[in-house]
Amino acid sequence: MRCRFALLFFILCTLLPSDVLAARACERIIVSADPAYPPLHWHDGRNFHGASIIILTRILNDLGLPYELRYLGPWKRVLSAAQNGSIDLIATLKTTPERRNFLLFSDLVLLNPVAAFVRKGNVSHYVKWEDLIGYRGGISRGNRFGNPFDDFMDSRLNINEADNLETSFKMLMGNRFDYVITGYYPGSAYLASVNMGDKIVPLTPFIIETANLFGFVANSPCTMHLPAFNRQLQKLHREGFIERALMQAKEEWRLAPALGKI
Repeated sequence: MRCRFALLFFILCTLLPSDVLAARACERIIVSADPAYPPLHWHDGRNFHGASIIILTRILNDLGLPYELRYLGPWKRVLSAAQNGSIDLIATLKTTPERRNFLLFSDLVLLNPVAAFVRKGNVSHYVKWEDLIGYRGGISRGNRFGNPFDDFMDSRLNINEADNLETSFKMLMGNRFDYVITGYYPGSAYLASVNMGDKIVPLTPFIIETANLFGFVANSPCTMHLPAFNRQLQKLHREGFIERALMQAKEEWRLAPALGKI
């Protein structure tokens, strides 16, 4: 009798659609994010905050999906956790060929312009990427900005990595970098929080304007929720919720800028 039940279970598993089996395995969505990328996402030592967190939790709550926001440390550690499958979802990031090897991306969440920040008056002439050649650039460890700029940066620019955005700007003020490349929103938010907006400024035009998306870990059973997730995301766009979430996060960071230990 026991063998017959085992055989029946095996047959049912082979006949059930794979998404049904995956749904049973996705009991809770484990989410993480860059802990130092305000106002899109940041960690204050106790909790995650930011526009992408507001949007994400709204979608998951609307869909009735259990989740856990998990702090993992620096951004590179978050990416490693996604690669090894110990989390299910990253909020939010840019798509790159390398990341598409282990992530399935959502529809557009928001556009995140990328800028080169400099000490005021330090770079006298900038109208195109080539004008950065010969200067010492810095980025936060693990940051990528999207092609074609990533290819240009890797092949033509003198770039070194710092641990995080705060360290990058300190190295810029210490004359160890001539410019720092980062998202315009987090760069501006951080500088405003430390009253350095008059000392470090973004160059214009922007380096590139790329999409920030949610990234589901490709080998996670929770990817079966991606179609419903995208439908809810589009609904929030139509309602103007995305813009309101960004404004709310900017104000929250302005009133209480705080990064936990990263």
